[in-house]
Amino acid sequence: MQVNSCRSAVLDAVEALPALERETLALVFYRGMSCDEVAATMKTTVDVVRDRLHEGSRTLLAGVGGGL
Repeated sequence: MQVNSCRSAVLDAVEALPALERETLALVFYRGMSCDEVAATMKTTVDVVRDRLHEGSRTLLAGVGGGL
């Protein structure tokens, strides 16, 4: 039961992220792409990709970090 509630909390937090942060996190963590590959795919710079990763990760940790 506890695993399902944690999974649900993480999924809710991911869905609440801005679309570009969510997509960036998915490409890096689920597809295993590098920042360079993500930048080329999303037609942006590596610095923007890193910023989105940082902000998205920070938001996720703030949203579910205390509950896990």
